[in-house]
Amino acid sequence: MQQVVATVLMIGCLSAGIAAAQAQSGAAARRERPNACSFLPRPLIEKVTPGPVNKRVFDMKPEEGPVGPAGSSCDYATTGLQIDPFARPDEMRRNSPGKDWQRLTGVGDAAYFRDNLGLWAELMVWTGARHFTIQMGVPTGSTAEAIKPNVLMLAHAIVDKLK
Repeated sequence: MQQVVATVLMIGCLSAGIAAAQAQSGAAARRERPNACSFLPRPLIEKVTPGPVNKRVFDMKPEEGPVGPAGSSCDYATTGLQIDPFARPDEMRRNSPGKDWQRLTGVGDAAYFRDNLGLWAELMVWTGARHFTIQMGVPTGSTAEAIKPNVLMLAHAIVDKLK
């Protein structure tokens, strides 16, 4: 129940932030929208995707779309990536995501990880003026904690590209 409430609160914050960003001009609104799928090349996604997975899933075309006032999202294989999805990322970071999120060090300027219903390993990262989220599917019989190294490997690759 707490995870559902946290997810609803995150969606509410995102929606309110989007509306606020559309009403005001800010640096994030003026920034060029990133191409999130360019951060998920096939060799990298094959390397970080926890198995077992049908290799044909990598043949599917990644799906990209806008998210937030100036962000981009990409869904590829069992992984989702959103770059700059929050309208007010500094406010979100100051207020921290909540108690079900574990603060991590060693990736970006700030990072938070959580298990979302045993289905997704989720990570939020702030690095410089940018932020991103990763949602990686947890294979049947595994846990978010078990695939955390995969999520972090992907996050480090993204942080390096955002610099």
